[in-house]
Amino acid sequence: MICKAAYKQKEARGLSVTKICICTVEYSLPTRNKNFFAIIIHMSVLHMSSLRDYWSSRPIIHTPYAASVGMSRDRFLAILTMFHLNNNDEKAARGQPGYDPLFKISPVIDTLTNKFQDVYTPEEQLTIDEAICPFRGRIFFRVYIKGKPHKYGIRKFKLCEAKSSYIYNLDVYTGAHPTNTEHNTAFSVVDRLCDKIKGKGHCVYMDRWFSSPKIFHRLWGCKTKAVGTVMSNRKEMPKRAFLKN
Repeated sequence: MICKAAYKQKEARGLSVTKICICTVEYSLPTRNKNFFAIIIHMSVLHMSSLRDYWSSRPIIHTPYAASVGMSRDRFLAILTMFHLNNNDEKAARGQPGYDPLFKISPVIDTLTNKFQDVYTPEEQLTIDEAICPFRGRIFFRVYIKGKPHKYGIRKFKLCEAKSSYIYNLDVYTGAHPTNTEHNTAFSVVDRLCDKIKGKGHCVYMDRWFSSPKIFHRLWGCKTKAVGTVMSNRKEMPKRAFLKN
């Protein structure tokens, strides 16, 4: 893919767009991509105000790691601009059958989730909760939750091991489902997250947004225990349990 960054490099270096793209593609072999992702991980640990600052030689902000992995600043920015995780030609348009709001990153989410479940068997005690990934970009499923430390972002639901906080399963909220009105209900979210642990004797803890007699009955039928706080006004909740003597 030829993008604006390629044209800027063309003007700066006097190279043709074709040479820039070929050079980038040749460098982006699987073994070399490790350097690119190593820098991405480094950036998630050490935050700076600009991507270019990771290669800065200014003593006040200098950090040697990005340059030490063998990738220049311009090379990194070129790959970052043109980098794709999925084939955009196969993306279904919004409103059409097969549309996936997470299409551009779904290969990574699916791969990571599968690896999380393959390489580790969690202990008995598990917990379900929601989290906000801070994000202020332009996506239609960005949420605003007043009480969260990061009020704007992408909402995600997680099934974690209680002791270590290890993420065993993950579900990203992408707005209203086009065909299934029950997709984003608390029952459906918990049922999907617990799909791989059913029948294995786990105990799942959850807060009042997720818990209900319906989901507890569902998990109990799958040989999975559940504990949670409750909302007394929830539709399925037996009213007599909250009557004062």
